[in-house]
Amino acid sequence: MKWFSKNAVLFSTKTCLAAFLALFIALELNFEKPAWSLTTVYVTSQLYSASTMSKAVFRLLGTLLGGVFIFLIYPETVQDPMLFSLCVSLWVGVCLYLSLHERTPKSYVFMLAGYSAAIMGFPNVFSPSSITETVISRIEEITLGIVCSTLVHQLILPVSMRSLLEQSVSVWYQNARKLCSELITVMPKDKSLEREDILIQMANFPLNVETLITHYVYEGDAARKLIRLVSVQYQHLSYLIPTLTAIEVRLNLLGMQQIRFPEYVAQAFQQFLLWLNTGDKINDTAEIQAILAESLRQLRAAWHHGVLNTEESLLLMGLLERLVDFVRIAGAYQSVSTLVSDVSGDSRLNKSARASRHIDKGLVLLSAFTAFLATFLSCLFWIGSGWVDGATAPMMAAITSSFFASMDSPITPMKRFIKGVLIALVISILYVVVLIPQAITFEALIICLAPVLFALGLVIARPSTNLIGLSVAIQIPGFIGMSHHFKPSYTSVPNAAMSSLIGILFAVIITAIIRNKRPAWTAKRALRKGLRDLLRFIKEVERNAASLLARQHFVSSQLDKVNIILPRKKLDPDPDLDAGGNLITEAWLGAYCYDFYARHREVLDYYHIDSGAMFHELGLYLKRRMKSLQVRPHQDLLDELDLLLFRLEALATLDKSAFMPMFFIFNIRLLLFPQQRWVTQDRLKT
Repeated sequence: MKWFSKNAVLFSTKTCLAAFLALFIALELNFEKPAWSLTTVYVTSQLYSASTMSKAVFRLLGTLLGGVFIFLIYPETVQDPMLFSLCVSLWVGVCLYLSLHERTPKSYVFMLAGYSAAIMGFPNVFSPSSITETVISRIEEITLGIVCSTLVHQLILPVSMRSLLEQSVSVWYQNARKLCSELITVMPKDKSLEREDILIQMANFPLNVETLITHYVYEGDAARKLIRLVSVQYQHLSYLIPTLTAIEVRLNLLGMQQIRFPEYVAQAFQQFLLWLNTGDKINDTAEIQAILAESLRQLRAAWHHGVLNTEESLLLMGLLERLVDFVRIAGAYQSVSTLVSDVSGDSRLNKSARASRHIDKGLVLLSAFTAFLATFLSCLFWIGSGWVDGATAPMMAAITSSFFASMDSPITPMKRFIKGVLIALVISILYVVVLIPQAITFEALIICLAPVLFALGLVIARPSTNLIGLSVAIQIPGFIGMSHHFKPSYTSVPNAAMSSLIGILFAVIITAIIRNKRPAWTAKRALRKGLRDLLRFIKEVERNAASLLARQHFVSSQLDKVNIILPRKKLDPDPDLDAGGNLITEAWLGAYCYDFYARHREVLDYYHIDSGAMFHELGLYLKRRMKSLQVRPHQDLLDELDLLLFRLEALATLDKSAFMPMFFIFNIRLLLFPQQRWVTQDRLKT
């Protein structure tokens, strides 16, 4: 975004107006700390009116929750500084732990509840009788800033999020079409770097769309229909990545083995390409589905008549099946607007989508412990030093360690945050020493503050500079110590700044020692969790304890981890991670195991085909791989798969019901041993 773009200037102007309105009302109502209202406006204000409203609601709820906690524990603990510090530090850690279990903007509620308690509690330990007044004052100031920010952004040229949400879903689908076209038309050895970038971008779409939905619901009833539509599209588009990668794998194998397409398959392929580049209508989608289905029928008939060998037939059928899947997803995307009336009025994503989110419990606990330790050690420093203004240190330690806890490597953004604090210190000294003493009226104060606040609004509006702009904007009112007479203390600015920096340094140092992790570390933990989930699901399949719903939940859970792994794999290359993959194969593996065994158990039992040895070897392989991601499938597993394939191939020539179990076991073999050619009877005898 350009510095003086229309949206940036509009956002900065409205935010300045809301800030001055909040400051004016706070002064008129004789609020204790007008600076809190001013800060709240800049924290709450967002480019879009819906996200401003949602941020306002979450901030108010978090502030109320933090205020209630301090109000309840303060009388019992304030006489014992160590106990009080321990209770507040534990509260910060617990709230952060709860916050990190929510991967949408709603997580802000618990995170804010944690450090709001620190903001309200620590400065008042020297005047215990004023805690009630402080909590009420904080809630009043925050509410005032929230109301002013929301009203200004809602009433004055509101910016709707509708086009952004529609565009995000559209770009998601269009990227998939572009990638599918490249997979089909570009040779594997010539594939571009753009292909990988598109895949990674697609991995980021689910969380981005979910975040937009969380905000957009606050545009009211007019937004709910679109949210229901996008939520349905979201469910289908989430399966694009595994579908596209499966198409790529089969095309590569067909090319390596130089398998030629039969005429009817080639024609279906040409029709698919034509549809992919031009077919945007539902009728076009239905037509290409019929063409692919007929081609699949002809392939199966050709195998039964011995025209094609088994390996060629199954590879081609697997490719066409994945093309059918892509067309099905596209059809759902194109026709979903006609289904909106049949969708529940719930504007959230369905429960299965929410249940499939990956939460790294170990990392969450580590982050919560880091926040607790940074806050508590800052308290010990404050208590030991006897420094009155040192109360800001544990406040800033709690804020800093909480605010960046969701990141893999928080140190870099923390350093930018420190840079913002230093910039805010310089600006605040200029105001305190030179400008504010000359501002004897409210109008003069506005003239003094307006240039800097407007510039900060422009900085906040740009994604690349948002963090540093926000860190400057939220520090300046506190450093200045803005009060009713516009004459801040000259000693308050350096004292507040020094205390803030000490608290931030506590958070940075402890985070660097305990919590700072590489993206590859996070990705490998997600990968191992995916392998454990696969092993558990396969055991359930073998025990006949897996249902179709369990299969859906398993695949959704694996795909959620894929979306975590892919961007980190590109950002932070790692040999173990490169060898371990990205869980797309594992998602298909679990699905194929279910399709092979659970869907066709009657056929397998009828012909006394025992799959126990294969499942045993597969379990051994997964257990070894959890210990070392570079472990490859072993020969005994291949032998068991080949034995099943040989028996099913022989049966399928006599009984058509055995064909699909053979198809699925072939797909399992293909995932595990993509370079191994088709099994022969002679090899099995030897």
